[in-house]
Amino acid sequence: MNIVFLNPPFRGTYNREVRFQAVSPQKALHPPIMLGYATAICRDLGHSVDLIDAPALEISEEQTIARIAKRFPRYVIMLTSTASVQSDAGLAKKIAERTGAKTVAVGAHATAVPEDTIKRGFDIVARGEYDYTIGELAEGKELGKVNGISFRKGNGIAHNKDRPLIKNLDELPFPAREFLPNKKYYSALYKNPFTFVLAGRGCPHGCIYCAGPQLMSGRGYRFRSPENVVAELKHLQENFNFKSVLFNDDTMNVNKKHLLELCDLIVKEGIDMPWVAYSRVDSVDREIATAMRKAGCFLVKVGFESGCDEMLKSMKKGSRATTEQARKAARYFNEAGIQVHGTFVLGMPNETAETIRRTIDFAKGLDLDFVQFSVAQPYPGTEFYHYLESNGYLRFKEWADYLDEEGCITPIFEYPNLSRDDMLHWMKLAYREYYLRPHYISKALRHRLTNWNLLKSSLRSAWSLVNYIK
Repeated sequence: MNIVFLNPPFRGTYNREVRFQAVSPQKALHPPIMLGYATAICRDLGHSVDLIDAPALEISEEQTIARIAKRFPRYVIMLTSTASVQSDAGLAKKIAERTGAKTVAVGAHATAVPEDTIKRGFDIVARGEYDYTIGELAEGKELGKVNGISFRKGNGIAHNKDRPLIKNLDELPFPAREFLPNKKYYSALYKNPFTFVLAGRGCPHGCIYCAGPQLMSGRGYRFRSPENVVAELKHLQENFNFKSVLFNDDTMNVNKKHLLELCDLIVKEGIDMPWVAYSRVDSVDREIATAMRKAGCFLVKVGFESGCDEMLKSMKKGSRATTEQARKAARYFNEAGIQVHGTFVLGMPNETAETIRRTIDFAKGLDLDFVQFSVAQPYPGTEFYHYLESNGYLRFKEWADYLDEEGCITPIFEYPNLSRDDMLHWMKLAYREYYLRPHYISKALRHRLTNWNLLKSSLRSAWSLVNYIK
């Protein structure tokens, strides 16, 4: 069977497979690695496959349809997201008209609102973790017997029972990166080109805003064996020219024993691949930070989120995720020689101008290498979205309203004491106050003048950010 996997064109360098789907104001382009997994499964089953990353290839809708039409596919598997689903559905209709293919929507948004997604123009939604779901469709299994899908049936829409999460992640093939334009993936923070690797899936924590664990990967961390992860790193070294890897697990170091075993094996096997990972403030100590650095970690993305303990409780970060622990986490990574990119989210329940002010001052006090301030995004299906909806705080007409004209995140809700304009004002002020400090500028210049590639990417990122916050 011919099957095409598609990350559709939309707003230039648009990133769907990330926690905040948008065109990054600091500029980055990420690979659709989950599509790569499903592609590899169908490839290994003997089917003819293609994986098209239109944003990375910078091709138009017409060019995308023309490439698909050459293959006469039975199915076109399309990655969707909240802000892009209207555009994606319009393209799905065009693909079906031109090729006769059945279109299948995948991703967190389609999982959250499958009926709405199908009514907009798709034939099928593969809900949640879709690796094996797509494999069964490729094998020609009767739709009514494929777990994890919603599909058109007569004049209505049928919803099959959910597909269980994959227990043994080691059984999955490595993502089919051979179909991707790997030289295109970059970030100002990493060594480029880079790629994603998943050491595990899911997260055991209860943050109300994170769509991945609530809709796709589950409230629990399922990890691959260290041997399987290291085998993939070796595969990357031998077959590609990546300069670094981002472990895209929600919280890679949540299981200390597993992380230390993985770091030890990376060192033992002589893997020379610099890497980046995500971390919570309560998932690190000196031993973990030291082991990560020894194994090649040069940067961590840490979810500090707020400088107020009451706000951390409001977003259900957990009892150990406190501002005091945040200071310790920053210190542990700094002492280990790992750069820290701190993320902060504005606009969670009970947010006020005072709590935002405290968060900005807290961030400046941590003196991190990089920061990201974002207005919270209430994705459908999350606890945060339900909270805003039930209280009448949502302020949008169409899913496309989640992005502004530049493709960047924009507030689509407001509180009685905090308007959308207030949140945008505070976010841009936070960036200006953090990055325009003489102390930070001096520190950043000293670091970048010894690294030409980092200097170039930082200048590009800085220019984009300045245009965004001015």
